[in-house]
Amino acid sequence: MVNSDYLKELNEAQKEATTHLDGPLLIVAGAGSGKTKVLTSRIAHIIAQKKAFPNQILAVTFTNKASKEMQNRISKMLGSTAVGLSWLGTFHSICAKLLRKHASAAKLNSNFTIIDTDDQIRLIKNICKAENIDVKQLSPKYILAIIDRWKNKGLYPNEVIINQKDIYEKTILPVYKIYQQKLIDLNVCDFGDLILHTVKILENNTDIREIYSKNFKYILVDEYQDTNFIQSRWLNLLAEKHKNICCVGDDDQSIYSWRGAEIKNFLEFDQIYQNTKVIRLEENYRSTQNILTVASNLIANNQNRVGKNLKTSMEDGELIKLNCYKNGKDEAIGISDEIEKIKDEYSLNNIAILVRAIFQTREFEERFLKIGLPYRILGGTKFYERAEIKDCVAYLRTVYQDKDDLAFERIVNNPKRSIGDNTLKQIHEFSKKETVSLEFAARKMIEKDLIKPKTKMGLSFFLDSLSKWRNDLKVNNIGHIKLLQIILDESGYSAMLKNKKDLDNENRLENIKELLSAMKEFDNLESFLEHVSLA
Repeated sequence: MVNSDYLKELNEAQKEATTHLDGPLLIVAGAGSGKTKVLTSRIAHIIAQKKAFPNQILAVTFTNKASKEMQNRISKMLGSTAVGLSWLGTFHSICAKLLRKHASAAKLNSNFTIIDTDDQIRLIKNICKAENIDVKQLSPKYILAIIDRWKNKGLYPNEVIINQKDIYEKTILPVYKIYQQKLIDLNVCDFGDLILHTVKILENNTDIREIYSKNFKYILVDEYQDTNFIQSRWLNLLAEKHKNICCVGDDDQSIYSWRGAEIKNFLEFDQIYQNTKVIRLEENYRSTQNILTVASNLIANNQNRVGKNLKTSMEDGELIKLNCYKNGKDEAIGISDEIEKIKDEYSLNNIAILVRAIFQTREFEERFLKIGLPYRILGGTKFYERAEIKDCVAYLRTVYQDKDDLAFERIVNNPKRSIGDNTLKQIHEFSKKETVSLEFAARKMIEKDLIKPKTKMGLSFFLDSLSKWRNDLKVNNIGHIKLLQIILDESGYSAMLKNKKDLDNENRLENIKELLSAMKEFDNLESFLEHVSLA
């Protein structure tokens, strides 16, 4: 049942943005102006007016956090009706969903794995080694950055036109060709592929494009100022039939051009879609007038902006204070002095220091330790990027998908099974020669008695275990949580951490417990692995 009071909670501009349903709409939303409220209210209004069923609405965000926030708000407004919002999520999660349905059109199997940056770097390093490219002269991270740039522009390797002024592109393009083919061979995708493959499928298959373009009667996009070429292209293809596309964003908050975001998507929206309605959300509910005045006067100097005038019903508030320091050390001293002045008036839990990058905390830490000021650092290594968590996920990936060489390589000798670098090198060579996966190569080499006896014992045990775990999953229907517990016990991974008792290993065991608990949120192994890859 839709809560009919949702319109009463909106100001005039928000209400107009919520109720204007027909045709393309650009909502220029200033900071703190209630854009999430508008998006959620708009979805509720579409359903309340019976303009579309929930599964005919596509709502796209940039982060899982924003997606979850929208889902929670909509659930409160719509109740059980919100269950049908199956197309609310991030660009990558929705594209992954589409790609799994049509994987064969991208020469993939539907159980493809999504790899992270570490896996990408390892793969690029292996390619560079095979192609005699010096990674000290041309770093894998830089190669990946160029490949990602090409993918953001919607280019497969055969579509790239080399910039003759760039001395590195001539070397990187052949690497891109090998890398992309290797991803197909391994049945894996990187993040860029999720959108690129989906766009190519929509472009090259009129019947598939028509299915989705016809189904999505309404499309809503958050943070539109941060979209790049390939994301915009994807949205345009899906909006082809109905053109009921509503994009929300703030041109003054466009800060991601360094990673491919194109502000012209926002600025030229009304040129792409005829009869675009533009609505400005200018009432700020977050800041005092002094903050808005300073921010508006600063941003007014920018060129290429739609423009808006932020206002608030709040008081003027305190004046903005700007301190300038010669270096990080002076900054740490100055800020610690400010904290000392106010710590009796305010709890330390109510005082925060925001930094742009984690390395900037070092000088603050040194200063606080010196003067005995208690502090906590929030952030650091993400949960799914911790070594023990990546190991667990690699085991599950290998069981789920036998072509995943990157996961296989990570865990084949983890814990130690007397499988050294020379053996791995031989397996790689055999794999390349026979054009098979590392796992299949290892099995064939044991069959042909090409592995040393001591190594053969450890490798055979590992391969037999993989077969047993796959049987547990597919034949015995053992759930993904129980499966991981079995893997950790039977592989010796748990014993490895327990046998060496120290604080680090105790923390690793606790992290694994947390992982097992987190896995309860997911129905099966596939949905869990998808979550991890998109987290």
